[in-house]
Amino acid sequence: MRFARDRRRDARSYCRGQVRFGVEDSTAETPAEMVDVSSNGFRLRHSIRDLEPGREVRFAHRIFFGRARVMWTTLIGGRTESGFLIIRG
Repeated sequence: MRFARDRRRDARSYCRGQVRFGVEDSTAETPAEMVDVSSNGFRLRHSIRDLEPGREVRFAHRIFFGRARVMWTTLIGGRTESGFLIIRG
């Protein structure tokens, strides 16, 4: 799946499911919804509007878990989405 302004290098695959993630320096976890995945990252829909690029998070999905770095965060139609680069699975 690629769009005209899409700068991602890896092809994305449709993936759904609940994810729990937390910023590395906090014990709090946030529920999120998986949107899509690639060989190196994933996109989540969540409620943290000020999640900044460069932050590291831990995440857990029913299929995989690990650590990732926030690459971007944007507000789309009143919902927050972020793209993540997997650091360690």
